[in-house]
Amino acid sequence: MLPQVEFLKQYLSFQSVSLHEHNDIQATAEFLRDHFASIGAQNVQILTTDVTNPAVYAEIPAQLPSDVTVLFYNHYDVQPAEPLNLWNSDPFTLTEHDGKLFARGINDDKGELAARLAAIEDLRQAGELPVNVKFLVEGAEEQGSPHLEVLLNKYADLLSADFCLWESGGKDEQGQLKFSLGVKGGVAFQLTARNADHDLHSSLGAITENPAWHLVQALATLKNRDGDITIPGFYDDIIPLTATQQQIVADSEFDYAAYAKNAGLTRPAITNDPAAALVATPSFTINGLSSGFEGAGTGKMILPHVAEAKLDFRIVPGQTVEHTIKLVRQTLDANGFEDIEISGLLGEPAFRSDPDHPLVQAALAAARKYYPEGVSVVLNSAGSGPMPYFYAVNHAPIISIGISNANSAAHGPNENVTVADYLQFIDYLKAMLPALAANSF
Repeated sequence: MLPQVEFLKQYLSFQSVSLHEHNDIQATAEFLRDHFASIGAQNVQILTTDVTNPAVYAEIPAQLPSDVTVLFYNHYDVQPAEPLNLWNSDPFTLTEHDGKLFARGINDDKGELAARLAAIEDLRQAGELPVNVKFLVEGAEEQGSPHLEVLLNKYADLLSADFCLWESGGKDEQGQLKFSLGVKGGVAFQLTARNADHDLHSSLGAITENPAWHLVQALATLKNRDGDITIPGFYDDIIPLTATQQQIVADSEFDYAAYAKNAGLTRPAITNDPAAALVATPSFTINGLSSGFEGAGTGKMILPHVAEAKLDFRIVPGQTVEHTIKLVRQTLDANGFEDIEISGLLGEPAFRSDPDHPLVQAALAAARKYYPEGVSVVLNSAGSGPMPYFYAVNHAPIISIGISNANSAAHGPNENVTVADYLQFIDYLKAMLPALAANSF
């Protein structure tokens, strides 16, 4: 039987969609609390603050003498399942087909928690759990973990650890395990241009500035057609890579052709070195543009009264959320766009673990043994997450590895993992935890 299958079936059935107003967030937190208690975990709590969704905390003590504590970070909230018509099965019912497991959250991130619990259960049944284990399972990661820093600071005394295993990761397009040491930072915000109280007849474009044109002209001052971010001072604070980090970047590979095929891309890469750019180069993306008539067809000839752009930066160590948005404001103002509003700011800094840390090296050595397909070490994922807030609490190295693959469709219809990857990850964890214990310092 698939390890943790009954737990998985129940856990995946909760519609813990934090982005929906009506959801199973509280019920899922209570389910996890009760499950941790039922398997003999200690100090099981639902952690709360006035500004965060509840998080679940639990401890499982080592069965062998140990001075190493490992913190597992997961999240129980999931993305919306819509559009439902694109799913081949009920997204909240675990379904197995052709060697794959399907459900919303099976990859991101409920399945990974189940795999971690399965590894720990196997070690405990043998009386060989070699490290102290802590779990923190939060409920708003899919919202960008707003205010998680508040929760971590409030409960900092619970979260001391020597090593942290993050909530995501898996295999790349070449089938190699991605062994990630961090995350890029993220800065999300909105720009708005206005010029009237309501939409106008398009003929008035002869005498009236169009907010949509005004906005796209402003955007063109921030990034050029070659993909360079043209904000003065934007790159100045980036911390140079160490020799070890430079070597990791040089050794990294990324199969752009396979990625492009999977994504259905129709234009070439905007860089000659995609592998390096994904981990070490900041990016600036227009997430959405909105203005005026957006219905089907043509013929509604209006001059919009407002235009909006939703944007994000992915930043690297040395850059900060606050300074990045300050530079955006300065650049807009310097180019005559003082009227454009900045709003909706969200963000978190970048983070990278020290690749030479002995516990990182122990985890990497175990990965290379249990993933004969190959292990690809990356400085950080291309995405963002609240890693720096965890590090600020306990200063423990953090790595990200998991059960996904290049076709797992996280956040999309028919989210899945393969049974083989799920089982392989369990076997790896059963070897990794003793390796950490053996390399305590």
